Amino acid sequence: MKESREVDPALGIAGGGGFDFRHDLPPIGFAMGGLPMDAPKWGAEYKRMLREYFTRSVYILAHATSLPVETNSITLDPTLKDAWGLPAIRMTFVEHPNDVKLNEYMQDRAMELLDAAGAKKSWRFSRDPWFPQVHLLGTCRMGNDPKTSVVDRHHRAHDVPNLIIVDGSSFVTSGRGQPTMTIQALAFRAADHASRMARGAARS
Repeated sequence: MKESREVDPALGIAGGGGFDFRHDLPPIGFAMGGLPMDAPKWGAEYKRMLREYFTRSVYILAHATSLPVETNSITLDPTLKDAWGLPAIRMTFVEHPNDVKLNEYMQDRAMELLDAAGAKKSWRFSRDPWFPQVHLLGTCRMGNDPKTSVVDRHHRAHDVPNLIIVDGSSFVTSGRGQPTMTIQALAFRAADHASRMARGAARS
């Protein structure tokens, strides 16, 4: 089940989000991270809780707006090398303060939904920005200016004319929902433009 809406602007939070109610963890995955935070990690009680909780659990994922931050980037490290002696990838990332507030707001609403559904026990996941999962976007920003973007409006790289990058990296935020459909739509659009360019090159 999914629900998506904007947050009341009076709360001082921009954007919005949606909720996914799921239980799609396989048994091994559930055993490794599906029990309450205070559950034992081994022994008879651990096994009993696995048997009881596996068929009686649901978890809520909140898909929230992530505002673009100009300083977030993927670059080559000036000193660190990888196993092949090449410059290692360096990721610079910090959440926008609005994202932190929005995530906390979404977690509060998720707990309210669980209470309203009659949950006997509920708990929060860590607020670590990398848990449980993220969709990384914006590393090859789309734009008209090669100084501030990697690809043009047709996903064609500014610096490499025969390179077309078709994934989620061209847009810097997914808004309040999953980015998959946007990625697919942009891929179809880029493919259509690439085919027109190819036909034009063949005629010339």
